[in-house]
Amino acid sequence: MNASCFLFVCLIFTSATLHAAMLPESQKIDQLLAQGWEKAGVKPNPPASDDVLVRRLYLDITGRIPTVEEAQAYQKSSDPQKRAKLIDTLLASDGHTSHMFNYWADILRLSDNVKGRLTAEAYEEWLKKQLKANTPYDQFVKNLLTTDGGVWDSGSIGFWQRDENKLDHLAYTVQVFLGTSIVCAQCHDHPFDKWTQMDYYHMAAFTYGMDTKGNGFNLKPEKPKQQFDKKLLASMTPKERREYIKKMQAGQKDAAKSDTAGVSREDMQKVKQAMQDVMKPLRYTSAEWNEGKLPTLPADYKYPDAKPGEKVTAKVMFGNEAAAKPGQTTLQAFADWMTSPENPRFTTVIANRMWKKAFGIGLIEPVDEMTDSTVASNPALMDYLGELMIEKEYSLKSFLRVLYNTDTYQRAATTQEVPLGETYHFTGPVLRRMSAEQVWDSFVTLSKGNVDDAVDEENTRLHQYLDDLSMFLGTIKAKGAAGLIEIARANADKLAANQAKLDEMKAKLAAVKDKGGDTAAEAKELSRQAQQLRKETERDFLVALIGEDRAKDLRQGYNAKQPEKTKRPQIDPKQLASMTKEQRREFLKNYKKGGSGNKDVSLATRASEQPSPARPGTFLRTFGQSDRELIQNASDDASVPQALTLLNGPVADILSSPASKLNQDLAKAESAEQKINTLYLALLGRHPNAAEQGVLNGVIQERGDKAVADVTHALITGSQFLFVQ
Repeated sequence: MNASCFLFVCLIFTSATLHAAMLPESQKIDQLLAQGWEKAGVKPNPPASDDVLVRRLYLDITGRIPTVEEAQAYQKSSDPQKRAKLIDTLLASDGHTSHMFNYWADILRLSDNVKGRLTAEAYEEWLKKQLKANTPYDQFVKNLLTTDGGVWDSGSIGFWQRDENKLDHLAYTVQVFLGTSIVCAQCHDHPFDKWTQMDYYHMAAFTYGMDTKGNGFNLKPEKPKQQFDKKLLASMTPKERREYIKKMQAGQKDAAKSDTAGVSREDMQKVKQAMQDVMKPLRYTSAEWNEGKLPTLPADYKYPDAKPGEKVTAKVMFGNEAAAKPGQTTLQAFADWMTSPENPRFTTVIANRMWKKAFGIGLIEPVDEMTDSTVASNPALMDYLGELMIEKEYSLKSFLRVLYNTDTYQRAATTQEVPLGETYHFTGPVLRRMSAEQVWDSFVTLSKGNVDDAVDEENTRLHQYLDDLSMFLGTIKAKGAAGLIEIARANADKLAANQAKLDEMKAKLAAVKDKGGDTAAEAKELSRQAQQLRKETERDFLVALIGEDRAKDLRQGYNAKQPEKTKRPQIDPKQLASMTKEQRREFLKNYKKGGSGNKDVSLATRASEQPSPARPGTFLRTFGQSDRELIQNASDDASVPQALTLLNGPVADILSSPASKLNQDLAKAESAEQKINTLYLALLGRHPNAAEQGVLNGVIQERGDKAVADVTHALITGSQFLFVQ
């Protein structure tokens, strides 16, 4: 009998006792659901068995399957509170941080495949730290919205650097945090909702002042901010007021000129040329708030309430007004309004997202297209979840703890797909296919065991380089325009000579291009020489500015392509001694390479530690990982390339290697029957049932030593492995 017969195996639920939820909040949720069942005339699903439940908990909370040891420890425990204790343990683990990072990376569209890669990587690390610390969700959102400064101050500026177009950024912000799609209103009145194009620009006025194109330093001295005495102005006559303002502005102009007194326009131009390349490391590394900067209506604005080109002031779309408190910026007032418990959508959206995270379907679907007419499938439950989120002070871990401790979560999964437009009454969680990251992380577990403790390792090299950038910017600011001009004057001859050579090369390059014909090699060489000369000029100015050692560190840059070394599980010496000479050689070869000689696949670290997102054509993308261009753009559809990857790709080679944790576990089993039993525990978290055992015995008789490999391939490509039951 061929091993592919295993693909037909369906879900099996053994008898289990459903224990009453220990938390009063969990009991309240179960009561509200039970009322819905009675009203709809449906029955709850039967309880799930321990082996199904432990696997579900690990996948839902940590994003991976349990190891053989972890599954057995739960199944053998007779503690009536073992589920509650496991939930607490998993929520406190680094595995949960890793899993939730993948979740939020999809929502926030985190991508290190952008111009500001340094900032993107710091943003990723910042997010992991926020999740590990369980920062209250309302504060987390406030931190994102109101951050400014350099990436060395906080990686959260990556939130603003994600989109160059601030109008686009607003649409994503509202969709993520308020569950409302307003993107259509950017260009015209919304065709399916009440939002107008003017509403959109009123909202955009709250965030339009965030500048992400600067580098933290302006060579041109800033104008001192006007500090007028408002009480004094109010007591003046109109003529006195005009004279007062005129006098104040004149003093400000004098102050602005003081930093560049005696500096010629020619000198200023030389510094600008020299600084052009020197400042490159600071690109895409800062976000600076400019109070009072407002958007203007587009040239094609066609509605009668305003004219094209008019500036638009800040005004919220719904709820209470976002009035700035004394000392607050417009953006800070907007952040307070958005995250307020009184905001009609903020709390509902995050409570609904977390419910869907646990049960597979939201009480409101889609989760980010709410309108005034939106009604939850269970309104009473949705209201209670909103109250619960506020009661838990927006602690997502505390909120999820309540959901995972409900009786309903402990029930068998609903295997029938819920038809579009029909109401699901949550008689249990729904059957879900693993995400790409869950599949990857489960294979990492099979290959390396539990590597969760390597998730939150700080990138030392990244922080060293960020410190270098901070020092560099501080030095430039300390010297000011006059100090930079002094350096330029001291190096004037060399700078002038280099500039003359560059001009000459540009002329030669233009002449070569005009000549036509096969001049590509000549043009390439001239471009290379020009680039080299620019680098020399940059280096000379940088050395004069901060010294040779610091300049060397700064010019060396930060190579984001070189990941930090990750921890690897220890190898059992007895297991190594039991191998043949050939197996030992292959084992050590793979172990040194992190488990794989394949450049595209290395099952040594979790998905959260891989490039974010993975590159097209790699394992994660093949299995549907989001490209992070749109919010939650991942796919859970099956495909032929996925099956081929599992059967013939490097993943299969890695799992069959003597270096893998799976093969170390298999080697401890003496008979083929014991090995297959170990396979079931490792991949499905359970032993074969009686019917399966009968089929397996036939496979062992027919295939002999090859039976283990056959069963492995059948299980990893089957629905029981790839689904969260």
